[in-house]
Amino acid sequence: MNKEFTLIEGFSGDKWDNFVESSINGSIFSHSSYLDAANINYKLFYCYKKQELRAAIVVIESTFGDDVIQNDFVIYSGVIFNKPTNNQNSSQQLSEQFKINSFFASNLASLYNKIQLSLHPSIIDVRPFLWFNYGEKKPQYNIRIRYTTYVDISDFDRSIPIEQIKLFNKASVSRRQQIRYAIKKGYRTDLTNDSLIFIKFYQNTMSRQNIIVEEDFLKNMQILIDKLLELKKAKIFSCFDDKNELASMAFIGWDTKRAYYIFGANDPNKRNGHSGTAVLWDAFYHLNEIGIKTVDLEGVNSPNRGWFKLSFGGNIIPYYELIYKK
Repeated sequence: MNKEFTLIEGFSGDKWDNFVESSINGSIFSHSSYLDAANINYKLFYCYKKQELRAAIVVIESTFGDDVIQNDFVIYSGVIFNKPTNNQNSSQQLSEQFKINSFFASNLASLYNKIQLSLHPSIIDVRPFLWFNYGEKKPQYNIRIRYTTYVDISDFDRSIPIEQIKLFNKASVSRRQQIRYAIKKGYRTDLTNDSLIFIKFYQNTMSRQNIIVEEDFLKNMQILIDKLLELKKAKIFSCFDDKNELASMAFIGWDTKRAYYIFGANDPNKRNGHSGTAVLWDAFYHLNEIGIKTVDLEGVNSPNRGWFKLSFGGNIIPYYELIYKK
């Protein structure tokens, strides 16, 4: 039993959100306002070393609170480390983080029957979870590697030719063509705060693909969108084609570190158009204008969406999913 650290339940509010903002491992998905708006059961824990706060963890609980589960609205959850303390060098930081993750691995396993966590991409040392109950005939954590892509939009400027934008030159040939075609044909992207239009368009998009979306999911999606719009933490981008018809939509949120592609919807009948590319490309300009330099396109883990998102020229970023079952 590790007596060096103490686990204390935390509560949503300014203290928690300030901690999330100050940590490189924190993201919009760990903010209490986001978690509240997502209408999920979650629990927050602080990890103290004596009287000093060294880390925290956010988990999404099942209905009865006996499992840690994943949620479609929360891309990253899990461990959030505090900033280095007492002039720690790199080796000391790694050693402390290893001990903290070992502490979390043990405590979570004692609190829950099943565990599913998707760690933030900045959490790269998962050895404490891999080595939990190592060599023993006891339950162990399984690790799955997942991927996302970050795009650098720091030089997006409407006053310069697209050929001078670094990301444009890193994009695939087909993606560059789509961008040029959209510009030539006069595609435009507008901002809207009407979540109902987005929900209806999303639902219609899924229906045309014979995908049934549960009403509760759509209801919770609209609540989340409305709350983030109210907090001015997100925008809905709507792209209209050369016939002035709505063709693609994207819901993008942000924190102080980067923006995140959260939801998207495309009209399957307009797959031969350029709106799927244009809605993101135009969004990058707007996001840059409000001070955002990086966008997490949130997952490249399926063949179709993965190649599409990677074709914008971003860097591929791994992150880890932890799975445990007693």
